[in-house]
Amino acid sequence: MEKTALGRGKGESKKVLWGWVLLGILGAALLVLLGAGLFFFRFSMVRGKRRQQEEEFLKKGTIWHPFRQRMEEAQAFIRSHTQEKVSLRSRDGLQLTALYLPAPGESRGTILAFHGYRSLATVDFALEVEFLHNLGYDLLLPYQRSHGESQGRYITYGVKERLDCQDWARYAAQRFGREKPLFLMGISMGAATVLMASSLDLPENTRGIVADCGFTTPWEIMAHVARRDYHLPAFPLLYVLEGIARLRAGVSLRGADTRQALQKTRLPVLFLHGEADDFVPVSMTRENYAACSGEKELLLVPGAGHAQSFGVDPEGCQEAIRSFLEKHGKRAEAAGVCLE
Repeated sequence: MEKTALGRGKGESKKVLWGWVLLGILGAALLVLLGAGLFFFRFSMVRGKRRQQEEEFLKKGTIWHPFRQRMEEAQAFIRSHTQEKVSLRSRDGLQLTALYLPAPGESRGTILAFHGYRSLATVDFALEVEFLHNLGYDLLLPYQRSHGESQGRYITYGVKERLDCQDWARYAAQRFGREKPLFLMGISMGAATVLMASSLDLPENTRGIVADCGFTTPWEIMAHVARRDYHLPAFPLLYVLEGIARLRAGVSLRGADTRQALQKTRLPVLFLHGEADDFVPVSMTRENYAACSGEKELLLVPGAGHAQSFGVDPEGCQEAIRSFLEKHGKRAEAAGVCLE
C-alpha cells in the first residue's frame, strides 16, 4: 500500500511538473509572439523619429534610383513652382500640411495627389507634377498623416487617411471653387487612400480618380509583405498585430477595403500598375478594377516595378491620364455620388 501510494504521489508530481513546463513553454511562446507583434507594429505603423529627406529616396537600390536625374530636375521644378504651404486640422486633431502649386494662367481644375507609404509627394509625384501643371491644373500635394510636415504618430494604411482625403477634397472645393473639376490621384498607399475615399461624401465637383498601384486592405498588403520578406504566415502574427493596432492606433487592419468602396462609387477610375511590381501585387489592382462599379480604365505597364509606371512609360501614362482628365473634366454633371 505504501509503495502504491508513493508511486501514485510520484506520478502526480511528474504530471504537475510537466504541467508547469508546458505552461512555461506556452507563456514563452506567447511572449515571443507578442514581441514579434510589437516589433512589426513599430516597423509598419509607427512614424520614424527622423524625417526623411528627398535625396534619400534616390539612393542606389531604391525604386527611384533608375530615374535619379529626371527626379532631381522634377523636384527642382516643384520647389520653384510651390506658391505656399497650406494646412487643415484633421478630425482627430492633427495639423495636416500640403504644398500648393497654382496652375500657369487660368486653372482648368484641381488635382489632389496623395503619396505612398513612408514617402513624400515631392518624391512619388515628382515625374508627374510638371506634366499635370502644364495641363493647366492647380496641384495640391498633401503630406499624409505621420509623414513629412504633417503631424501624426501612426500610419493607418488608408483607414484614417481616407477621411483626411475627404477633408482635403472639401478644402479644395471651398478654396478653388466648385465650378471646376476636382480629381483625386494616389500612388501605392495614396492610391488605396483615394480608392477607400471614393464612396464617401465628396464635393459634387469631384470628377474622377487616378489610382497607381493601390492595394486592397491593410491586412492583405501586410500579409503579402510578411510572407514575401519574412516567410511568415498571416496566422498568428497578423492577429496579434490587429489587436495591437486596435489598442494603440485605434484602427482595424480590416477597417477599410478598396473593393467595398469601389462597389459603391459612381466616380470614374483610371487604374495604373506596373506588371513587375512585387511589393503591391498587380492582382490587387485587377481586383479593384473588377470591383469598380463606375466607369473604369486599366493601364498595365510591362517591366515597371512598384510605383515605376510613370518612370518606365511616361508617354503611355501621360496619354492615359490626359485622355482621362479631358474626358471627365468636361462633363457638366458631377460624378461623385455614393450609391448608399
